Parts: sequence; C-alpha cells; structure tokens
Amino acid sequence: MSTVNIPDEFDKIIKAMPLEERFLKLEEIFKTSKDESERWDAVWLAGEIPVEVGLKGPLFEKTTDLFAWVLKNDDNDVVRHEVCYQIAARNMRRIIPELAYAANYDPSPLVRHEATECLMIIRATDQIDAMKRSCQDENESVRNTAELVLKRMRRYKSKFNAESEWVSI
Repeated sequence: MSTVNIPDEFDKIIKAMPLEERFLKLEEIFKTSKDESERWDAVWLAGEIPVEVGLKGPLFEKTTDLFAWVLKNDDNDVVRHEVCYQIAARNMRRIIPELAYAANYDPSPLVRHEATECLMIIRATDQIDAMKRSCQDENESVRNTAELVLKRMRRYKSKFNAESEWVSI
C-alpha cells in the first residue's frame, strides 16, 4: 500500500509492474489522462520509483524529467503542487531551476506557495534571488511563505549539506 490513500486496485495494478513498465504507464497517465485525480495518484506512485532505485540511475533521471514536464504542463494546480513536493522529497536537485521558476511564475498561488516551500526543503540556498522575488508576490500566502523560507535559508545557509542524498522533511 502506498503512503497516501490511493485506491488498492490502482495501486496494486501499477506497483505489480516491473519498474520500467511502471514508469511508462505513469508517464502515459500524466500525458494522456483527463482525470486529475488519476494524475494525482500517479504523482505519488511515480514518487516511489526514485526511492526504489536509490535516488540514482536512469530511472531516477527519467522520473526527474517527468516531474519537470508535469510541473510545466499539467493543467491542474493540485497535481503541480504535489509534484513540487515530490521534487523536493526526492532531492531532484537538477531541476531546482524549474522549481524556482514555478515559485515565481506559476499561474496558481497554490503552486507558487508549494514551490517556494520546497526550495527550502531541497535546501536550494542558491535560489535566494528567487525567494526575494517571491516576497513581492501578489498573494499574501506566497509572500508569507517566501519571507519565512528566506529567513530560514539565511539562518541555516552555512549549516546545510545540500549535496546529501536524503532531504529531511
């Protein structure tokens, strides 16, 4: 069973597939499903793949690329919000620029808030300028999040080991 409440039948069918086949099925769901609830489930199932491969290797890189694609292309802000979390939770540092872009320019305040918060989770201390821009966001929640994140980044910048494999959430 997944760590989130995904219907057993969906979970079991997907998780019974070999990893490469599972990845392809989830990619298909992201790119063709009109059902945002199915795509939301796919975010969580895809987020398990990096853990299963030890946060390295070709499937980790493919999942990273897929999450970057979802962040840029999915039309549902809740799905994009969840992808932000997975990017940070799986320490997908290669796509920090995409996360920073979402923090400043995604049309949804929900996504901007989550991307901003996830920049802290992933310890993206090189994104101070993005956080400063977020402090000027039109949405109060995004501004408040950015101010908190910026304070934490400044406070802990010298203490973070941003290259560690696991991010403490």
